[in-house]
Amino acid sequence: MAWPLVALYTVLMATLSLACSPFDRRGRVQHWCASTWGRMIARTALLDVRVRGAEHLREGASYVFLSTHQSWMDVPVMLGYLPGQLRIAAKREVFLVPFLGWHLSRAGHIPINRGSTAESIESLRRAARLLGGGVSAFLFPEGTRTRDGSLQPLKKGGFRLAMESGLAVVPVTITGTRGAMPRGSMVLRAGPVVMHIDPPIPTASLTEADLPDLIRQVRAAMLRHFEVDRRQ
Repeated sequence: MAWPLVALYTVLMATLSLACSPFDRRGRVQHWCASTWGRMIARTALLDVRVRGAEHLREGASYVFLSTHQSWMDVPVMLGYLPGQLRIAAKREVFLVPFLGWHLSRAGHIPINRGSTAESIESLRRAARLLGGGVSAFLFPEGTRTRDGSLQPLKKGGFRLAMESGLAVVPVTITGTRGAMPRGSMVLRAGPVVMHIDPPIPTASLTEADLPDLIRQVRAAMLRHFEVDRRQ
């Protein structure tokens, strides 16, 4: 019964977002619509979502959030429970989905063409100019959902976006969503979900030579939370 409700939430909240968009140049109402959509889906799926580490974030500051990607459910959890005004970077095909894609386009989210490195880089450069003033970007640096639960290699695009915009990188580790809906499954399962937010890592003074070390720092933070949750 959950999926008809998810479709209903998507149509209702996207329609409200589109209706408000001409009067919402900062995207605050549109983000509220996305956040409400995410919470409605999480509650319908009976997910017990807990956020740890939100105290690391300054109210009104902008960041580039880089998160693990275990499940499609990461998206509603992220939009519903991560503090701040968010603009998500997603594959271009998602922007073609009726209602959902229309909302993403109008609300200033970031389409990525995975088939063209040059276009992807240009999209991230345009996004860098839009960030700041409390608006943050959110990316899944693994690029796609994991099949076996392991952390995949992290792509450089999100890190370069942070360096281009001068914003701090915030590692985000979401655990429990793979159990709620693994890749390849359409069955939603109730259970606990934890979003771990690590302290921001400044990038303003970093150069291309610092990129490998920055990636290692973010990956180490993500792996640490996976290991702790497995022991619990």
